[in-house]
Amino acid sequence: MLQRLSAAAFVFLFLACGGAKESPSHAAANAAPSAVPAAASAGPRDGGRLTRRLEADVNTLNFLLHTSDYERYILDYLYDPILTVDANVQPAPGAAKSWEVSPDGKTYTFHLDPNATFSDGTRVTAKDLVFTLNKLLDEQSQQFATWFEHLDRTQTRAADEFTAVVVFKEARPGQLFAFNIGILPEHVYAKGNFKNDYNDTAVGNGPYRLVRREKGTSILLERRDDYKGVRPHIASILFKVVNDNSVALQAVQRGDVDETRVPLDLWYLKKDSLAADVNFQQTFRLAYNCILWNERSPALAEKTVRRALAMAYDRRRIIDSLYHGAARAMTGPFTPDQWARDPDVQPIAYDPAGARRLLEADGWRDADGDGILEKNGRKLSFEVVYPAGDTIGNSQSQIFQAALKPIGVDMRIRTMDGATFFDKVMRGDFEAAMMAWSLDPDPDVYPLFHSSQGPPGGMNVIRYRNAALDGLIDRSRKEMDPQKRADLFRQIHRALADDQPYLWTVQVASTWAFRKRVHGVESSKGMGFFFWQPGPRNWWIEEKE
Repeated sequence: MLQRLSAAAFVFLFLACGGAKESPSHAAANAAPSAVPAAASAGPRDGGRLTRRLEADVNTLNFLLHTSDYERYILDYLYDPILTVDANVQPAPGAAKSWEVSPDGKTYTFHLDPNATFSDGTRVTAKDLVFTLNKLLDEQSQQFATWFEHLDRTQTRAADEFTAVVVFKEARPGQLFAFNIGILPEHVYAKGNFKNDYNDTAVGNGPYRLVRREKGTSILLERRDDYKGVRPHIASILFKVVNDNSVALQAVQRGDVDETRVPLDLWYLKKDSLAADVNFQQTFRLAYNCILWNERSPALAEKTVRRALAMAYDRRRIIDSLYHGAARAMTGPFTPDQWARDPDVQPIAYDPAGARRLLEADGWRDADGDGILEKNGRKLSFEVVYPAGDTIGNSQSQIFQAALKPIGVDMRIRTMDGATFFDKVMRGDFEAAMMAWSLDPDPDVYPLFHSSQGPPGGMNVIRYRNAALDGLIDRSRKEMDPQKRADLFRQIHRALADDQPYLWTVQVASTWAFRKRVHGVESSKGMGFFFWQPGPRNWWIEEKE
């Protein structure tokens, strides 16, 4: 798996061993218990319809082509991955009930459940698994291809109907987590145009099947009667597209929707006036907010400019006034709880006057007196984009814009709908973007920062190039010794914090509203409420008599 765009830029929104701990904010100090407290009159019940919110419509239901959390919310019901992760963020059986790894770390043997079937009734076979791995490379899946770049396709094979042998040319630490990927049935997805024909349909091996998709409106799933795995309790799941956060929270309070992510400004406003049958829950996930500086923009390609911009970002004000304390400072691509983080790296201090001096020392001048610095005939001006409806993003961008103006930087602000935003970011079609990344089990920064990973095949959407960093990343992906690998990651952290290809801002407490009729909601440290098993598959609904 690779990093995915989060469900919402800057309002927030797979994993690592625990590292240095940082105390949570006062707002989140008592958040994220093991389960949402809601007293049920009886044990788990089967049946009912769960209505979940989508903040924006999905672009695709093709597992190998998805790039956002929105899509993964749906796909996690439709597919059992080869391997999943459990609440402790450890590999757990999925479609493969058992597996072995060779001593040299290059060969993985997966034993599939012989009783498993796809939603069209056909069996899930080792040939389907091999087809999926080959297809993600053929189509250069942005989400998965880099994890399988060293796949030995000549040696990877179906040993028998339900045993797949996957061979790599090089061993790689964390490779096992890459198999958290759905299996596509070859007899379906080998036909037609892979990139265009399967965006609105899905044939998966998970506990639910796709009933219908109404673009821009809703997606309905129903539980499969023929599913051979652990049967979920809920009979059907309706995803409703609700773009506006306030409207979504009102829908939860009315009972029209059962859950929604809640931006922290809205949480702070409503936290003491919720309906009696609604709960707020908070948790820190392995994800972070950031501003992407696209190096195709000449000014943003300069390290001095990026550092000066970071010096104008008032992180403490943002955390206190916009996130109400429910956020933590970020210093680089690893969150405060990740073992890969270098604890000695500190956030760049807020110093707008120093930022102006830094720019002037680098040759930037306001030659024409219009208040905007220029150098070599080029104005220090750029556009930042973020999704419409992101109220904190709106406030944050205005605070940042106001701080940049006195130092001679013109930052223009533009909003767009979520689907358009994600599409433009993934194509690298922007100057600067406010957004967030959800992280993976292995803290690999290769997809985002290695110079070989530009779009459309990779996720280095800013076209960042640093030969020394490339070398560190390459070494980190081959080093099997945990301590040596941790040392490499700390060097990577320091290098990126110094170069500032992103302005790393904050890690936000992920806040959700759940109706109390939804039971079994548990949080995993690092994963939050979703993207682990059983996770949402274990929820059940208590219907009122």
